[in-house]
Amino acid sequence: MKISMSVVIILTTLCCVLPYIWFVFIAKNEAQKIKKLVKDAIKKENVSFNTKEQWHNNLIGIDETKNLLLFVKMNSQETPFVRIDFSELKSCRINIKSRDFKKEKKWETELQALDLELTFFSEKEAIILNFYDMNDDFTEYYEMKRIEKWQALIQQKINTYSIKKSA
Repeated sequence: MKISMSVVIILTTLCCVLPYIWFVFIAKNEAQKIKKLVKDAIKKENVSFNTKEQWHNNLIGIDETKNLLLFVKMNSQETPFVRIDFSELKSCRINIKSRDFKKEKKWETELQALDLELTFFSEKEAIILNFYDMNDDFTEYYEMKRIEKWQALIQQKINTYSIKKSA
């Protein structure tokens, strides 16, 4: 009787614990795949970052020797990366999409999307770098501070290049 009760307790415990261990293992493998994709994209573009930041499935970095910005956003199957030369950039601005809703007699604002819009001197269409999208990322991870930091860095590079260009 005691042996059968012990077996039942052990099996029940395993049934509860094994799924958690399995999910942790899958997440670890997924993180390693993302790191490999980022390394491959960086190697393919042949860049060396002076400043970079990686969060969730995104990477943004500046290569000062080549005077370019690289933005990588890992999605399900594809890994689109955007390579932008600072000499072509005219301006950089933040686009915030939010919605207001009423919660318990108080109005609250919910962030829907956060993008960095880069415009060019040429007739080239503006590029939008998505830092946060409510449909893709379930939690905000200091995206507002991050996008403000990168907007300031990019704008500083644009201004520096404009001064060199006009001199």
